[in-house]
Amino acid sequence: MHSLAIAAITNTGLYRRRNEDSLLVGRDVLACVSLTEPKTWRIDSYPVILAVADGIGGSVAGDIASREVMRCLARPLCPDREETLHNLIHAAQTHLDHLVETRPDLDGLGTTLAGVLALHDRIIIFSCGDSRVYMNLPGNEGIQCMTKDHSVVQEMIETGRLTEKEARSHPLGHIITSCLSGGRRRSSLDIRMSTHPIQKGTRLVLCTDGVWDYGGELFLKAALRGDPTSATQEILSICYDAGAPDNITLIIADVE
Repeated sequence: MHSLAIAAITNTGLYRRRNEDSLLVGRDVLACVSLTEPKTWRIDSYPVILAVADGIGGSVAGDIASREVMRCLARPLCPDREETLHNLIHAAQTHLDHLVETRPDLDGLGTTLAGVLALHDRIIIFSCGDSRVYMNLPGNEGIQCMTKDHSVVQEMIETGRLTEKEARSHPLGHIITSCLSGGRRRSSLDIRMSTHPIQKGTRLVLCTDGVWDYGGELFLKAALRGDPTSATQEILSICYDAGAPDNITLIIADVE
């Protein structure tokens, strides 16, 4: 039986007026808060979902969108396979539509989503938008990004019009091509999923773009150091040293 040792933090950063990120660990939702120290969990009951969400910048009520999607995923009946997970995420989008029906001023609210459904024998990684899941397998030196951004620059990279290095400073870097959203101005929804064996010694890292974009290479190295709590705290410091222009949300989980 595996257990998960987890640390997580969500923080407004230095320039944003509010935190539009949210996170989920099991049935615990952290939304509309700004933490200075990580929260911790130990989980040995499955299935369980870990997820981060980033309310779309420039959209209406990004904080509401990310919070409500996390609340939908935190329902007592957790999915136990890819099909039911897919249905749950679509139900979260439908919930955003229902919000807009009662509050037309929220038309177009949206959020990214990235997460892990942990089962007894495997994990299912899912994403929509440009929040990410990274994984380090036992015996490997580096950490690998397991998700592919839904973004304009990612499409340009795939067609050879842009290099990875050029993408980091491209003016269209934060324009995403898919997200969970509601109302008449709804975005297309493309949920990407992949399934992997669960192994003792694996480290999972989930984060919004305020971490991977501004933390850069320092983030990738710090993500492998120490236990989840100390690594999370170090990454928060790295983002602050980089100016923390965006909200910062991060989950680190070790399979033990």
